[in-house]
Amino acid sequence: FSKTRMLNSFIDFEEWRERSSFYMKSFIEPGNTLKFYDAVNNGFIDINEERDYRMRYELEDHNGNTLVYSFVVVGQQQPVAKTDSCKNFMPWTLHNTFVDFDFMLDIPSGNLYNSFCFSHRKTGSTVYYSDIHRVNDSPVPLHQNATVWIKLNVDTLDNKQQYGIVEITETGNDNWIGGTYKRNGMEVSIRELGRMYAVDSDTFPPNIVPVNPEKWVASRRIQIRLSDNKSGISAFKGTINGKFVLFSHDMKSSLYTYRFDDSRLEKGKTQELVFVATDGAGNTTEYRYAFEY
Repeated sequence: FSKTRMLNSFIDFEEWRERSSFYMKSFIEPGNTLKFYDAVNNGFIDINEERDYRMRYELEDHNGNTLVYSFVVVGQQQPVAKTDSCKNFMPWTLHNTFVDFDFMLDIPSGNLYNSFCFSHRKTGSTVYYSDIHRVNDSPVPLHQNATVWIKLNVDTLDNKQQYGIVEITETGNDNWIGGTYKRNGMEVSIRELGRMYAVDSDTFPPNIVPVNPEKWVASRRIQIRLSDNKSGISAFKGTINGKFVLFSHDMKSSLYTYRFDDSRLEKGKTQELVFVATDGAGNTTEYRYAFEY
């Protein structure tokens, strides 16, 4: 399992991320140590003569079915392309860092499958608490976590836990990642490059909605619907008359259910339910309801 993410080096990761197209690479990147390869020269072909190079691909599935695809690459003399200069070259063998006054990236060694030229761009924002930072122009997979730190341009919240880094999509939507407040900024772990990030906040507590409480006793179950506007539900707890009761969560919905357990409910008296939900920014909502059982 430690090498599962290395399959991102087996495929064209940029093509997969940007167009959801799945292409297998015919060469092995230097940081790719997957064991199923049987390759010559790591799959690289030297086109060094003006002649035809006949290629043949054979693909076989587990049942022995084989597909063959052949094509020709015509070798032609070409001028040597001028290499563009790179200000932030990151070798795949090293521990790489990028530091600016309002942004930092730290990639420990062993995280890159190949060397690349890193780029960082930022744009001002009136929506977020920081600038919007694009962490590299193209998608680059990481084998494990890298650390990003983004400086706050505006730091007005007393509760620093309510800040969080969001990932901004190309359509302008954002997804909460979270992070930790450090040095007037937010720090968070990421698993790939090529995305946009900024600092946002979540100051609204979760929303708790009881589902048909008048039917709880007859159905012998309590159902509650939870939602959160930004950072998502991180913890929840239910008690009845001060005793813990186990709510199950249907992961496909926002529904939380407790089925009556007579060993915890004393019949013939008023039962007081207390349900507490906390979101990823530490905002908490408490719901109380008394019923006869």
